[in-house]
Amino acid sequence: MRQIKKSPKPGHFIKWKKDFKISNGRDAEYEDLKGTGEYVRLKESLVREQGYICCYCERRIGQQPYFSDCDIEHFMPRHPDRRVLSPKECRICEDAQLDYTNLFASCKGEPGESADHCNHKKDNWFSFKSCISPGDPKIEGIFGFGMDGRLFVKDPAGQEMARHLNLNSYVLQEQRKAAFDAMMEVEFEDEDLLGDREYVEAVIGDYESMEGGEYAEFCSMIVYCLRENWGG
Repeated sequence: MRQIKKSPKPGHFIKWKKDFKISNGRDAEYEDLKGTGEYVRLKESLVREQGYICCYCERRIGQQPYFSDCDIEHFMPRHPDRRVLSPKECRICEDAQLDYTNLFASCKGEPGESADHCNHKKDNWFSFKSCISPGDPKIEGIFGFGMDGRLFVKDPAGQEMARHLNLNSYVLQEQRKAAFDAMMEVEFEDEDLLGDREYVEAVIGDYESMEGGEYAEFCSMIVYCLRENWGG
C-alpha cells in the first residue's frame, strides 16, 4: 500500500468550514458537507493528492463525472462501533469527521457482498491498535505481493487491515496480476532487460512516481515484485 502524502488543507475547504460556522453558529459536520459543491471539490482534491488511485487497493479512481466512482473515506470512522471502542475513542473518531488528515478517497469496491473490498467492506470497523493510516509512512512496509497478485502480510499490524479491507479478494488478485503482466509486456518485451539492473531500477523509479499527476494502478505491487525479483 502506498503512503498518501497529505497536502496542507485546501483553501476552499478551510473557507467552506469557516463560512458554514458563521452562517450556522456551529462547526460543520460531514452530513452538512454532502450534496454541496464543496463535497465534489474536496473529493477532487483528495483524488489528485493520491494520484488517482484508491487509498487502499490502488485501483484507478476519479475517471467518472463528479468523481462518482469513489467515496470520501474516513480512516477513523465517523460512526465508530461503540461495542468495540471506548467512549473516549469514539469521541476521537467523531471529532475527526472533517479533519483533512483523516480524509482519503477510496474506490467503491465491487458489486456483490462476497467480492466487496476497501471502504465498503471496512464500514465502521476501526482499531486504534491495528489500523495504520494510508498517510503514515509505516504503511509501505506492512504488505508484500506475489506476481500472481496475492497480497501477504509482512508485519502483524497488517493482519486485521488486510482482512477487514478484503485486500486479498479474488477480484483484486486478478486485477493486480493483470496489471503486472501488462507492465512486463510493455517494459520487458525483451526479457534480457530483466538482467540489466540499471534498467530495472529505472522502471521501478517510473512506477514509484506520478506521471501526468497519476500513479499507475497497483503501483506498489509492481514495484515490490520488480524489486524482490530483479532489483538491487
